[in-house]
Amino acid sequence: MSKNTNPIFVYHGFDRNLDSISGNIQAANINIARAQIQALGISVERIKAKPMFNINLITQKQLTPDEIMIFSRQLSTMLKANLSLMHALDVTALSTEKSHIKQFILPLKSELAAGNSFSATLKNRPEVFNDLYCNLVSAGETTGNLDTILDRIATSQEKTQQLKSSVKKALTYPIMVLIVACIVVSVLLIKIVPSFESTFTGMGAELPQFTQLIVNLSELAQAHWLLIVGLTALITTLFSVAAKKSQRVAFYIDKLVLGVPVIGKVLLLAAVSRFARTLATTYGAGIPMLDALDASGKAAGNRYIIKAIEDVAFNVSQGSLLGNALHENGNFPPLLIQLAKVGEEAGELEQMINKAAETYERSVDDAVSALTSALEPIIMSFLAVVVGSVMVAMYLPIFKIGSAM
Repeated sequence: MSKNTNPIFVYHGFDRNLDSISGNIQAANINIARAQIQALGISVERIKAKPMFNINLITQKQLTPDEIMIFSRQLSTMLKANLSLMHALDVTALSTEKSHIKQFILPLKSELAAGNSFSATLKNRPEVFNDLYCNLVSAGETTGNLDTILDRIATSQEKTQQLKSSVKKALTYPIMVLIVACIVVSVLLIKIVPSFESTFTGMGAELPQFTQLIVNLSELAQAHWLLIVGLTALITTLFSVAAKKSQRVAFYIDKLVLGVPVIGKVLLLAAVSRFARTLATTYGAGIPMLDALDASGKAAGNRYIIKAIEDVAFNVSQGSLLGNALHENGNFPPLLIQLAKVGEEAGELEQMINKAAETYERSVDDAVSALTSALEPIIMSFLAVVVGSVMVAMYLPIFKIGSAM
């Protein structure tokens, strides 16, 4: 009996009860593996080939999102210049100085030479090219517009990376300052306050209530700092694991985050922008509206918005126009709804949705700039108040003794 040499695929998804489930399956290729898993009633969220032990695979560097964007743009440019796909891949490999990109392109050429389509070749590399990318390439091959599709993919990826950078900028600054504030307060309570406390004990004077409160906090921090750090790490880890493993928890976290003042608005605009950009790209590539909504919904990046897009897709499948379905849902901003309605009436839906995406991308940039400018003095004032309060509490007994003399 011959040994099964098919690759093993590792997957993660959710069963019919929305419970997280992971496992391995052996199949001839990733598409067959996905079909077999779905036949078991499992909704596949992630799937990739399980790497075999190979020193080359261990040391091989994967392509970054920026490198994938440049790869797409270069192929598009050369295909528009009437080069064949094989020739375009040759030129792309020769034009790069990065060895891992050259090593990535060579197997692509081999599979294409063996008769595989470009989209099928890319689907064999799910760790680099997601389903959306592969489906767009497949649509480009079918319609004969692969050069245009690759250009749209590159533009969409470029905008998405810029958007992610803006959102990261909005979130990183306050988080880092909050961490610094926690470190500063911890040092004050554990190292500085005790030295003052010993001085107060020598004076034998009764401490003001505010000072006594800080001293009590200091004693608590000194006695139980390890427990506090451990509990914080444990709660953070449990929270993170729950968000990854449970679709329900992730859904409610994403919904809660959108309600955070100022930051929630930025995240909502970013999610809607990604949705609009991807919808315009997929629908403009000739992908049917329902499939385009499915792909663009996953690109939104927020599970609450993803669920809203799924509801919109359902209404569209029942005969509603996109603009009306967005309006009835109630989770989407008025501009997107109006542009969708105008685009449907004028037969220019792709252009109108693209305009919405560009508008929201600019809005995110403006909101991030405004947020950063507003947060800087607020955070500095917060730090000054926290540190100043501790120091005032330490000097209050001295002032009290001085006034009594």
